Amino acid sequence: MITIEKILFLKRISIFRSLNSQELRMIAEVVSEEEFAAGEVLFQEGRPGDCMYLVVEGRVAIYTGVAPQTKTLAVFESGDFFGEMGLYDDKPRAASAMARDAARLLVLRKNDFCELISEYPEVALGIMKELNQRLRDTNLKLRSFEGQILDKTTKLYSREYFTECMATEFLKAKKEVVGLSFIVAKCSVSGENVYLEQLLGEIGRVFGLHQRPTDLSARLGNAKAVIMLCEANRDGAGAFLRRVRRDIDKFIVEFRESRGSEADVAFFTFVFPEDSQEREAMIALLDQC
Repeated sequence: MITIEKILFLKRISIFRSLNSQELRMIAEVVSEEEFAAGEVLFQEGRPGDCMYLVVEGRVAIYTGVAPQTKTLAVFESGDFFGEMGLYDDKPRAASAMARDAARLLVLRKNDFCELISEYPEVALGIMKELNQRLRDTNLKLRSFEGQILDKTTKLYSREYFTECMATEFLKAKKEVVGLSFIVAKCSVSGENVYLEQLLGEIGRVFGLHQRPTDLSARLGNAKAVIMLCEANRDGAGAFLRRVRRDIDKFIVEFRESRGSEADVAFFTFVFPEDSQEREAMIALLDQC
């Protein structure tokens, strides 16, 4: 972007709208233009930050946690900005940022910002007003986060959280050319509904017993649980399933004897990229079991 294009773009940004043309020109002359590929991480939670980003094109997701157990806090598009805390202090980033698709951004560095606000303090005031509102919104999201992602009865993660995490893992799998496997456990139980919940809870416990920190299990539906095995091909998924079946088969025998109720669990395995190369299509496969 040439300087005049940057000035016209900066006029759209909420924190700069009160500035005159000369002030906008000063900012336009110090911001740099950078491009990021889909799935590329701009910065990671816990790492130092020293700049703010302005989205020209594309989308950037802000998330917290370690993959695959992440939570998207916001998605920024053209005209939005983020990472502003990197301009104010030397503390680590409170969240991570990743390009959802190819993105073009303007970057304002801390050193340039400090020189800028010494001459135009109103820029700093505008950012602080926007920051205060964002902090309020983030606090509300974090307070409701735990209740939204865990199924109260089975302690499995929710379907919504699981499919959100899938988006990140599909991007990673495509970029690094690695496998991504899914195992669905479909339950059937005669008798009271509470028995179904108990069986799903046991499946979740067994999944958790054998899974790695990078894997994620969730409740997919009324009678289904699913686990996502990251960087796992069909052979790896098969080995995992054999361990799970052994434990579940033992539980079902005890379940029938103690409750006098018939129970059964059918397992289905799906692998990226052989069975599906897109997240939406994979979700459809999981639902069809």
